[in-house]
Amino acid sequence: MGKAPRSVSPHAHGRSEVWERPKLQGRIRVIQKRFGARVRALRMEAGFSQEAAAERIGIHSKHLQRLESGKANPTLATMAAIGEAFSVSIGALFSS
Repeated sequence: MGKAPRSVSPHAHGRSEVWERPKLQGRIRVIQKRFGARVRALRMEAGFSQEAAAERIGIHSKHLQRLESGKANPTLATMAAIGEAFSVSIGALFSS
């Protein structure tokens, strides 16, 4: 016998509603740009090319390029790896 279908909440494990909120979208874009600029500044201060920094972080150079330009949404794991690569806290990735 099969299991009876479960009722699923419309908010359970589906697409996040965060991206459907225009005011929040704008705020997220600003944060992404600020984060990217900070990562770029840290990379340049350290004297790394994007390729060398990406290798040090453990991500693809194209992903680093998108992060630095504010076009990618970094995961917590990526932020931790960037912090580790540049010897800064995750919080420091959001300050200038």
